[in-house]
Amino acid sequence: MEINKQLVVSAALVLSSMSLNALAGNVTINFNNQYQEIDGFGGMNAPGWINDLTSAQATKAFGTGNGEMGLSIMRMRIDPDSTQWPLQVPTAQIANSYGAKILATPWTPPAYMKDNNSLTNGGKLEAAHYWGYTNHLMDFTNYMASENAPIYALSLQNEPDWHPDYESCEWSGADFVTYLNDQGWRLDPALKIVAPESLGFTTAYSDPILNDPVANSYVDIIGGHLYGVTPSNYPLALQKGKKLWMTEHYTNNEDANDWDEAIDVGLELHQSMVANYSAYIWWYIRRGYGLLTEDGNVSKRGYIMSQFSKFIRPGDVRIGATEVPESNVYVTAYKNNAGKLVIVVVNKTNSHKQLNFTLQNGTVSLMTKYSTSASMNVDYRGNYTVSNNQFTAYADPWAVQTFVSN
Repeated sequence: MEINKQLVVSAALVLSSMSLNALAGNVTINFNNQYQEIDGFGGMNAPGWINDLTSAQATKAFGTGNGEMGLSIMRMRIDPDSTQWPLQVPTAQIANSYGAKILATPWTPPAYMKDNNSLTNGGKLEAAHYWGYTNHLMDFTNYMASENAPIYALSLQNEPDWHPDYESCEWSGADFVTYLNDQGWRLDPALKIVAPESLGFTTAYSDPILNDPVANSYVDIIGGHLYGVTPSNYPLALQKGKKLWMTEHYTNNEDANDWDEAIDVGLELHQSMVANYSAYIWWYIRRGYGLLTEDGNVSKRGYIMSQFSKFIRPGDVRIGATEVPESNVYVTAYKNNAGKLVIVVVNKTNSHKQLNFTLQNGTVSLMTKYSTSASMNVDYRGNYTVSNNQFTAYADPWAVQTFVSN
């Protein structure tokens, strides 16, 4: 009996294609599904506690060239001693020169303003010193502006729910409301006011602010940290028109170049974005576990941050994307007003993953891939032509990759 070989080959190709499609993850990107505006990605600089960044290290952190991270936010400390404020200036000036937003956070008021007369171990700001504390905060922001390092966002207190034996101060949700009702009108309206920067983004500290009409009117950003918790959405804050900023975290204090540990930074960044956070700020920029290592080189954690920070710029908007097209594969997407599309894929599996992308309500012609893994550092990985609003690409194993439109 004769066999039609052409039919057999055609059938085999169809079955092969069906098998590949069954193994592939399908990702739909919808330009019309818009979520939060992105304010940026950044890190903490704390001269006075540790050595300041050198100018070369600051350029590596905030620059957007090859080998630079493109951070767009710098968090800094408001020293309770105003004679120490000049220490904060040099790196803040460099960050500002690259257009980075500066967030200023106090760990404690001056000791004499507190009921324990100490900079450490908590203690509360006394109501009799509310006026003086506002003067202290405004004096700092005015000083930094005069030094060509203007503050964009001003926090009222770091971790009001944590009272360690270093600089700290205890605030309750009710304390924030009382202070804002009394002093909110004196805070510079040009500043974005941030509160409460709770240790674990605990809503018990921010709900009272949001639910009080006067206090709520003076706060622009609900800030919080991720110690002991995973990122989660905060509907009440969004309903009240506030942005969400993750203002401090580090996943652990292990070697920043340990790739198996580093990739979790990519996952946390993904989780923060889908939780509608507009900003993600790592703890120390330069540290053994930081974005730069102590020798000033970009770490694996820093390169992972770069997969977001260099390509997703302030003003970009997160848009709809199939968030988990396959187990342990995570996707977010972003656009800007000029039509740029950015897709970030975190692949926490040990195999290449075929992803079939379909674009809805928007068009681009070419996507370029950059990837960070144990062996790559934001490496160029080729171009993908978009045809009929579709393209297929592979996510590298155990890697974070970014696809950027032309």
